[in-house]
Amino acid sequence: QALCDRCVNPLTEDVIHVINMLTQGRGADGVIEAAGGNDTFELAWRIARPNAIVTIVALYDKPLLFPLPEMYGKNLTFKTGGVDGCDCAEILSLIEEGKIDTTPLTHRCSLNEIEEAYRIFENKLDGVIKVAIVCQTESNK
Repeated sequence: QALCDRCVNPLTEDVIHVINMLTQGRGADGVIEAAGGNDTFELAWRIARPNAIVTIVALYDKPLLFPLPEMYGKNLTFKTGGVDGCDCAEILSLIEEGKIDTTPLTHRCSLNEIEEAYRIFENKLDGVIKVAIVCQTESNK
């Protein structure tokens, strides 16, 4: 069990303050940057403690700059790439158990609407942040 497993909503909380409070000023052991916003990359590395891992799964509109002088002394490890599908079963289980809250997602589509979901997301229509693809099975109808 990690010291603290908690999602922080930057729309309703001061992320840096919350992380500093939860970690007694040390910073997060690991950070997942999945938003891809204008300032979310900087926020991710700033809240990470020295020697932490920052995982980037977000897609960005433009290249990112690493402000190395500001990062000096943090010795961060960055992991990047697309979403790794091998953890999907665990993620879905955590969502089903209520341990991951997906209500902040702005759009939900069924699997047969996936092309429309990609069109909305790619074109940033309708204030989209992320899209959840909801699959119905016989057990959860």
